[in-house]
Amino acid sequence: MDHDDSCNAVQCTDGSGKDIKSSEKIPGGEKQNLPEEPILSEGSTKPKMGIFFVLSPLYVAYVFDNIRILEQSAKKQKTTEEESTTKEKTGNAQQINKEQNKSKTNTNPTNRQISNASAHYMSDDDDNENNSNNKSFARITRSSLVSSKLSIRFDDSDEEENSSYTSWAQRDIAEYRNGYPDVRQYPQIKDNYKFYANKIPSFPHGDYIDNIHDKWFGDYHRLEIHHGYIQWLFPLQEKGLNFSAEPLQKHEIELIKNDMKALKRILTSYILMLDFYGFELVNEKTGEIRRLPNDNYKSRFRNLNTSSHNYLRITRILKCLGEFDYEHLKFPFLEQILRESITENTLPNCLRSCKDYWIETLKSRDERRAIRLYARELIDYQKKGIKPPQSHCAVRPTTSVTKKPKQSPSKTMKQRNDSD
Repeated sequence: MDHDDSCNAVQCTDGSGKDIKSSEKIPGGEKQNLPEEPILSEGSTKPKMGIFFVLSPLYVAYVFDNIRILEQSAKKQKTTEEESTTKEKTGNAQQINKEQNKSKTNTNPTNRQISNASAHYMSDDDDNENNSNNKSFARITRSSLVSSKLSIRFDDSDEEENSSYTSWAQRDIAEYRNGYPDVRQYPQIKDNYKFYANKIPSFPHGDYIDNIHDKWFGDYHRLEIHHGYIQWLFPLQEKGLNFSAEPLQKHEIELIKNDMKALKRILTSYILMLDFYGFELVNEKTGEIRRLPNDNYKSRFRNLNTSSHNYLRITRILKCLGEFDYEHLKFPFLEQILRESITENTLPNCLRSCKDYWIETLKSRDERRAIRLYARELIDYQKKGIKPPQSHCAVRPTTSVTKKPKQSPSKTMKQRNDSD
């Protein structure tokens, strides 16, 4: 059919029986009028036009292949569901047998109640900021929190079987205590030293260290939602989540220790974060801290108790302090956290992280045992329903107290250089 015939085959009407005259030129021909549509007589019906699709053999084969694939996936899913149901029944039977065996050995209902609370409490990983279980504390009553605290055991032993944190955390804390012996060093990297020398700003959306100490102090909203500054303020010899911050190098540690202004700025960073968490530093030599005056600490405690990503920050802060002659600041911090968590019940959600991670950052085994003993004493007071006297405090080992706090950082460096 040529172009003119195709145009003549088209019939247009406005529905009233009158034809629509075309005033447009048809490409390739002259102006033509469309023929009139024949008028239908009464009783006659307008023929219906059908639409037919011609399916190619390839398309038909494609459809049948998809149907076959769907049938196979449905069979696999059914088989998987049957296997999971069988495993679930087997697991439930084993669990029932275990519970029956436990009930035979543990006949005291109080012990059973405490053990159940412990199992529920240990299921919450405070150090995982993406863990949805952290939101479950809003539904836990005050009495259940007390039971959970009483069920936490602060054992003296540092053996692996007595610790509830995972194997990767054990390796991480062991590397930290040993000074990261296997970490590769890059002599050309000096960003951390330059930052603490106030020569370069932090990234991203950061500032120079002196400006951070001056302008960010008390800016709680910024300190809470900004997640890129903590790796700069407290660098470690391990890679963090901020890829703009380089891991701390061993030669940078010595450079900062030899620079009194840079070393003092690390202490100022610690004071900045203490204020953010609701505390203030009372004595730089002993590391004693206390609540913020008046009721200023309450809002900060509420934030710390509900924002579990800050527990990761505290772990980093404590590790960093141990790299720069501020190891003596950790013990008083942990003592205050234990008192607020167990006795005052103001920071109950911090207790699990304090036991499994923060105490483990103490490099001295004697200090770790001393702070665990203090935790057990506070729990014993809690079980008896009484508060410990104000004078009751953690007994710090004598060697750790007189080791660094009574010496200036410069004297400590001279002694190390002489020993080398």
